[in-house]
Amino acid sequence: MVNALTIANPRFLTQKRPCRLIVSWNRHFCVSRLGSRVHEIDEPIEEELLPSDRLRCFHPTHPGEILDGRFKTIAKLGFGGGSTVWLAENLKFKRWEKSFMLIPCFVSIKIAALDTDASGETRYSKIITHAKRSHDGLAFIRTPIDEFQLEGPEGTHLCLVYVPMRETLFRLQHRLQRQRLAPPLFKFYIYCLLHALDYLHTECHLIHTDIKDNNIMMTIENDVVLADYVNCQSKAPQSRHIRREDGRVTYLSQDDFGPLRGSRLLPELADFNLCFPGLDGGVGHLSAIQSHRFRAPEVLLGCPWSYSADIWNFGLLMWNLLEDISLFDRPAGEDGEYDAHVHLAQMISLLGDPPEELIKRERIFRTHMLKRPVLNPRGKQCKTMNEFWGGPFFDDDDKILRKDLLREGRKLADTVTELVGDEKEAFLDFASGMLQWLPEKRKTAKELLEHPLLETLHKDREQNM
Repeated sequence: MVNALTIANPRFLTQKRPCRLIVSWNRHFCVSRLGSRVHEIDEPIEEELLPSDRLRCFHPTHPGEILDGRFKTIAKLGFGGGSTVWLAENLKFKRWEKSFMLIPCFVSIKIAALDTDASGETRYSKIITHAKRSHDGLAFIRTPIDEFQLEGPEGTHLCLVYVPMRETLFRLQHRLQRQRLAPPLFKFYIYCLLHALDYLHTECHLIHTDIKDNNIMMTIENDVVLADYVNCQSKAPQSRHIRREDGRVTYLSQDDFGPLRGSRLLPELADFNLCFPGLDGGVGHLSAIQSHRFRAPEVLLGCPWSYSADIWNFGLLMWNLLEDISLFDRPAGEDGEYDAHVHLAQMISLLGDPPEELIKRERIFRTHMLKRPVLNPRGKQCKTMNEFWGGPFFDDDDKILRKDLLREGRKLADTVTELVGDEKEAFLDFASGMLQWLPEKRKTAKELLEHPLLETLHKDREQNM
């Protein structure tokens, strides 16, 4: 083990009920009404596009099917690389089925594919649910309310039951006229998600490792939206999912839950299947994590990482939400595949040279052997994480090896166009607490919540306590 990081211990919030985080901005963020559309698609879609050997791993669920003797499927809500998600009616609804949890009339059920290990999500979700229920952050984390096993033609599928949500933050943002969040709404969402991260790090001792807009779900603003959707499905239900030998399928397509109604939507951090536990004593992990564009520098250099990798990730996400851009977009080589050298060059071009201490760590971990070799994306068996990412990365003069990849002319301040004056300077100072080369220099989620950029939210909260 390598003692790489020392994580600060932020103080707990004093507010007891997270649902009291109230803002009065609803009137500013109405979206024009979108008409619902229903039409037939006579072509392969979603999991039908996967190779046949993967398709068999998905449970062939149909609208109107009874799952676990208590959930009647209504409509398919979505699809991922390892699961499908269905809206269902809870036929055995009880107002207080558990002492601390309400099982609603309607639920969404995530049916895992057979070749997907969903046990991690179940295990970590239980930790999150029970760690400290009075913490503000729990209100902004999505966890299952139940689970069951579902027998299918090819095997047994793990099913997780959730409260229905509207859509991902990515989809919500790209339904807005300018495809970016207005500054007040942006600050509110950042405020909520930092509470979630503080809870995850300090109470659950978990590192998310994959924070992105597609892993943030939005609540349904009121029961009417869900009722309207269910009513629509009863009048025009999705057609039966038929797997044909030629791969063709007929399906109904419909906008998720219809139009936005102008009410406040709350974000919830989701998808904990890729979580890692925080290690005691400031020790870091050595493994490949994070989506390419959000990968922290210590990760791609093959050095130890911990909680602060989430903070770097979160800092980059802010540009996606506020500016609808990625600071490090498509860090790929000539072959179109992710290239850590390209990514490092992008970081240096925008943020300046990394400190000597980080370069020193990169050298040390060129020879730090893993317990067992791992295959990198190019199929090479690697004994170190530095080798996994294609290192080494620096020469004997502490300069980047691939100097030809460096680009000049863009500064971080140039990437911020939605804020001006003092507000822009406050945002850049806020972001600087996250986008630090050295992991231990990054602020914790709790420390970031105290930044002046979020001062008005603190005042709103105090007024509504």
